[in-house]
Amino acid sequence: MRVIHFDWASKLVVAVMLVCLSTLGMAQENAAKGPSEKEMKQFAQQQFEAMYKRAMESASEQLEAGEAIKPFAVVADRGNKVRLIRIGEIEQMKAYVALEVMRRSLKAMVKKGNIGATCLVYIADNPNPQAEAKQVIVAEMEHIFGFTLAELTPFAVEGGKTVYGKPVVVESKPVIFKVSEEAAE
Repeated sequence: MRVIHFDWASKLVVAVMLVCLSTLGMAQENAAKGPSEKEMKQFAQQQFEAMYKRAMESASEQLEAGEAIKPFAVVADRGNKVRLIRIGEIEQMKAYVALEVMRRSLKAMVKKGNIGATCLVYIADNPNPQAEAKQVIVAEMEHIFGFTLAELTPFAVEGGKTVYGKPVVVESKPVIFKVSEEAAE
């Protein structure tokens, strides 16, 4: 039997290679697992906050200009770019028809595969009958990771100035990102 002897430098090289291979294996294993639940929630929350901010800016501009708010959307693409979506023809539609057109348009965008989160914005009667504000701005938010919420912001226009109440977050069910479930039916 022949015995191979290694000098200290060769042993060091072998040890470094083993450590590198072990680290690479763990990195590949973690990459295969994907992001943790906490990381996904944090990412979705960041997109929700960015979309809500953009939605409220747009709604405020319309209200300050004395314009009615018809349904519109804010979306975040998979690259985290937030953009406003308006459909010109919606301005002439009744509110409930415009809302359905916007929902269907968002579903079509999601099916194309480049949208990661949506925020559908519209005006509704305040569900709290004792509230001073008679209407709320509803921001229905959904994320491709499955997270959903609706943020209701009460508002009133007083003397040409818009006054906002404290937003309330409520649970909601997926509507826009329910695409894959509908396809399976």
